[in-house]
Amino acid sequence: MMEKKKKKKKKKKKKKNNNKKKNKKKNKKKNKNNKNNKKKKKKKKKKKKKKKKKKKKKKKKKTTVALQLLLHC
Repeated sequence: MMEKKKKKKKKKKKKKNNNKKKNKKKNKKKNKNNKNNKKKKKKKKKKKKKKKKKKKKKKKKKTTVALQLLLHC
């Protein structure tokens, strides 16, 4: 009886190991996807920031033109 129980335990351990290997593969894929998603999000954020900076520059140009006109007058 004891020998049979020991054999059953070994089988269970093997199953757990297989699951761990499968999970590791799944986790690696998830991690890659997460990294890719983060990179995509970061790129989008950077683009938005650049657009905001350009708008600010345009506003500054308008003010300088207005000041120049005032100076000429």
